[in-house]
Amino acid sequence: MELTFDCYGTLLDTSTIKKRITEICDENHINALLAADTFFNYEDRFKYTDVVIPYEKLIKKSLKFVDMDLMTNNLFLSHYQTILQAYYDLKPFPEVNGILAQLKKNGNSLYLMSNSSIQLMKYNLRALNHIFDEVFTADDTKCYKPQLDFFDFVQNKLHFSNDNHIHIAKGFWWDIVPSSKIGWKKIWINRNHLSGLKDYQPYKELPDLSELPTVIHSI
Repeated sequence: MELTFDCYGTLLDTSTIKKRITEICDENHINALLAADTFFNYEDRFKYTDVVIPYEKLIKKSLKFVDMDLMTNNLFLSHYQTILQAYYDLKPFPEVNGILAQLKKNGNSLYLMSNSSIQLMKYNLRALNHIFDEVFTADDTKCYKPQLDFFDFVQNKLHFSNDNHIHIAKGFWWDIVPSSKIGWKKIWINRNHLSGLKDYQPYKELPDLSELPTVIHSI
């Protein structure tokens, strides 16, 4: 089976990025929830309003806008290297590497689709034991998920069909919705225990990757 995966939030735990922002805020008596929400909101906005830029520059640009909105001069921008390092240091959820190894041992091909950069992925792939057969980032596709061009790009490269392919992701908006539009089979890794929208059924739903090999075998 050809298996495509989202990376951030699906395989790698991104909570440490918010933790780094919170530490900066605590040291400077700033509302941490507001700062984190502002950062991640701008990070998303720049994915869909600007020409694709290296993800590292997108992070820096987002920090500049956090400073503007929170009137903190260059406080967050001055911590750019700290935030960037948090992306470099992302670790997989506890079950991830074991399950990926099992899937590979079972004869599946594994591919990664990430709204990231090739440079960032060098660090992230190390944490995932370099197990993927191929990796696709915004540097390759020249666009970000959930744009269908990202999904078309991957499908055209790998030439799979619904008979031999499943997409696995946590992000409902970024992955499940476009997968539905393009007609891919999909498994939603619902780590936040949300109630998914029926508009984008059918999809399988799991709380994490633990039962993924069994579910894939049954599809």
